[in-house]
Amino acid sequence: MQFLTRLDSRLSTFEMVVAGILLLVMSVIAFVQVITRYCFFYSLVWSEEITRYCMIWMTFIGAAYAVSKQEHINIDLFSGFFKRHGIRIGLILNALMLVFLIACVFYGLGLTASTFEANQRTPAIGFPMFIVYALVVVALVLAAFHAFVRIACALSSVEDNK
Repeated sequence: MQFLTRLDSRLSTFEMVVAGILLLVMSVIAFVQVITRYCFFYSLVWSEEITRYCMIWMTFIGAAYAVSKQEHINIDLFSGFFKRHGIRIGLILNALMLVFLIACVFYGLGLTASTFEANQRTPAIGFPMFIVYALVVVALVLAAFHAFVRIACALSSVEDNK
């Protein structure tokens, strides 16, 4: 269990750094685009596309980070109600989230494989689309791992209390 929590912590740190780097890259590219467009009357064709993919990857990596820190969407009314009645809602929610994330990974892998077979490329820079989808699937796998660790920690604390 200690190995899983340590790996979970390191992956969370990695996700935070990668999301920060993507935000920095996205901001710099958008700034350069504005400067070139309004100062030099020249528009960079590839800037919008790269900024869009940075935003997509940052969103999914940020979602994985949110799962690791238990900062995802939560309805306080329900969690407060269940906590008063002694029901461990966190375990149930993480289990449901894990099932949802596994389904997303399964269908994401199918989408990634179909774009790989079709040899689709992005319009402006010609980047392979399967890499765009594969990075989203990787972020979903990371989120599923974080949900699994939360479930394992909750179950081990239940067994320790017995």
